[in-house]
Amino acid sequence: MSIQETTRLFREMRLLRYYAGAMTVAFAAMMLAAFKSPPPHFEQVSVERLNIVDADGATRIVIANQERFPPPMLNGQTFKRAVSPAGLVFYDRKGNEVGGLALTDVEAGKISALAFDNPNMDAIGLMTRIGADGEPISSGLQINQAMPSHLPVLEAAKRTTRRIAIQNEHNNAEILMADAEGRDRIRLRVDQEGQARIEVLDAEGRTVFSAPESATSTADPAQNP
Repeated sequence: MSIQETTRLFREMRLLRYYAGAMTVAFAAMMLAAFKSPPPHFEQVSVERLNIVDADGATRIVIANQERFPPPMLNGQTFKRAVSPAGLVFYDRKGNEVGGLALTDVEAGKISALAFDNPNMDAIGLMTRIGADGEPISSGLQINQAMPSHLPVLEAAKRTTRRIAIQNEHNNAEILMADAEGRDRIRLRVDQEGQARIEVLDAEGRTVFSAPESATSTADPAQNP
């Protein structure tokens, strides 16, 4: 190899080293700038469905419109909803629905409900109902009977009952406590006229104690509001 070729070869190698060094510095500067940059910021995002997942991809929360709202999922089985609401759903690590927020708007009226579940059925819920005319009907808290966790969902749905209700029904404030069969046994009520009443009922629905006392306390239970 001639002296000229050797000199040219060394010159090209120096140029390559300079180029590699410059690229390394530029890449390091770019990465440093990226780490110092603030996270992306969006003033508004429009989506039809948003899935919140764990690092391993397990879905934990779904926020969706009416068309993309997921069906109930329990123990790997999918069930049909009575209505299709918009809202959000909470899931456990196994993919079972454990609660959610449902906003239903149909011709018959509007229902907004926040619920948390037992393993095979709704456990507790807050709900408001508005009629088709836009007038409020009721709002309240409901606590259901807990079914054994081994019961299938459809069997649990048949057997579960409401045990406690705290509600405002047409501006009548009530606290209702029922037995395991779903029969109201204690009723506390202040009606929209301001009249207060406490009643204790037997298993057949007859009033066995009331305050203030009622002349119809031993009458047919259908006569007692």
